[in-house]
Amino acid sequence: MMRRFLLRQYRKVYRYDNWMRHRFTATGHLFITVMIAAAVLGVDTRHSNTYQLFAFLLVILIFARLNSLFNRLKLQIKRQLPHYGTVGEPFNYTVTLTNLTGKPYSDLAFIEQLLEDFPDYAELQRFFRSNKQSLLKRGISFNQWRRYLAYQRGGTIPETAVPELGKKSTTIAIHFTPSRRGKLTFAESYVAKPDLFGLYRRLLPLNEPQSCLVLPKRYPLKPLLLTGKRKYQAGGVSLANSVGNSSEFMALRDYQHGDPLNKIHWKSFAKHGKLIVKDYQDEYFVRRALLLDTFTANAAVEQFEAAVSVAASLALVEEQNEALLDLMFVGDQTYCFTSGRGVNHLPHLQEILASVQGSDKDSFLQLQQAVLSRVGQCSSFVCVLMLWDKARQQLIKNLSAHALPVAVFLLHDGSLSREQCPNQPEFFYLLNYQNLAAELAAL
Repeated sequence: MMRRFLLRQYRKVYRYDNWMRHRFTATGHLFITVMIAAAVLGVDTRHSNTYQLFAFLLVILIFARLNSLFNRLKLQIKRQLPHYGTVGEPFNYTVTLTNLTGKPYSDLAFIEQLLEDFPDYAELQRFFRSNKQSLLKRGISFNQWRRYLAYQRGGTIPETAVPELGKKSTTIAIHFTPSRRGKLTFAESYVAKPDLFGLYRRLLPLNEPQSCLVLPKRYPLKPLLLTGKRKYQAGGVSLANSVGNSSEFMALRDYQHGDPLNKIHWKSFAKHGKLIVKDYQDEYFVRRALLLDTFTANAAVEQFEAAVSVAASLALVEEQNEALLDLMFVGDQTYCFTSGRGVNHLPHLQEILASVQGSDKDSFLQLQQAVLSRVGQCSSFVCVLMLWDKARQQLIKNLSAHALPVAVFLLHDGSLSREQCPNQPEFFYLLNYQNLAAELAAL
């Protein structure tokens, strides 16, 4: 009960702070400070005349508020967002404001807001547990509550001054840096118009909801020198065509029960009066699997985000190879997405990695079963892990037993050394997620 009460008070204070920050100019905040000081010093009206200053300032503030109500400004907004953003890199876009009245306006400001949902206590607990914060800091700290809101929002967009707005449309450039991957939702925007005194601003809402996807941070990597043999891919001629390997016609033969109809050679049927099908050579090509460990019960948020960044960087490197890439991970079920050589475009995998979430449930056995079921199709495996326990070591052993090249990228917090990691495969990379850029550059 106390926790719910605290969260309600946090929301009230936060909304009031935003209201004060957006509604009053810098001069207005100074004006209010002087007015409060005059009220405090003028409590004793018999021995001080300071209360008269308070009354005078209060009247001016009331007139400023009333003046802001008389406003005929009407605007139309149009955002031009890029297709994607990237965590930690500048996100630039433009906003076009159209004045629907014939009167010019100046001293305007554009306020952009990203959607934010107020968390309950359970959400705060999960967030700060994954950040390895103490229990005392999780539930009662207003600063920690605001930190969660900032993370969930995905970034902070600074207020932007609008040039003089005439009859023609005005375009302003906005810059900010996304702080997390995933979907960013642009909520209701405002244009702030000050009153004649420059103290109070009226906010004109511009409802134009839009969203944009922020991709995980990627790092430059050298291509992996994993030797992988071409494997036969079950799936028929259509799959072979989709990856760029044209099927080679071998011969004609009599129709057998179960042959697909699209293989029937109709000219031969018209000539001989019996079904004859075309026979093709089986297709073989290189296929690599990229495994992402999503088990985050004992991992910090930054560690999982680093793992996703490594997976995204590896997927980017694979774009240069003439091979298929299977991205595999476990969420509420086992997922496998294939990209490369015409099956799908690489940005599709980046979009998936931008939305993948960690799991508190250790379902690595489920992932292991899915991987082993595809051993016959894959030429090599790349694993991005956050633990090096017996289950993960056993998976690497099983893959190596099939004579398949395996590379492991193990993310840790600096407490591990290579000597503490038994049963290492030939390609084993130990990465400290707290210094990921330098660790990857040194590979």
